Amino acid sequence: SISNADDKFVYQAVHMLFRGNFDDKWEAGEPRESKLVFIGKNLDEKELRDGFNACIDTPEVLEKRIKTLRFAMGTKVECKTGGGWVKGEVVAHMYRDEFMPPGMVAPYQVKLDSGELIWAPEDVNNLIRKG
Repeated sequence: SISNADDKFVYQAVHMLFRGNFDDKWEAGEPRESKLVFIGKNLDEKELRDGFNACIDTPEVLEKRIKTLRFAMGTKVECKTGGGWVKGEVVAHMYRDEFMPPGMVAPYQVKLDSGELIWAPEDVNNLIRKG
């Protein structure tokens, strides 16, 4: 189950080939759960389990993700837009709206000096930097 997505996500991989697509919608009352099957030799079950558990959408994991962000709320930043670098201020962390693709969450929502609200899709210097 992918957070912020109404459809089931089906992921298949063999060796280095992989594919993932959103598929059928979750039924009302259907348990939203993820099932993974690994077939292989010498797999480290603990490492795999720990890695996937770190992705579960819980308040604790969300708090950890926010702590890794470079900019606190209220920080003056510059965002790369189609018109170049524009000044603004971080107004939200882990932002989501209905126009984003299923499952996507942006690390920052930024209020530009013009008053327009935008979001930074990644926490990287070539998209958002200290203002």
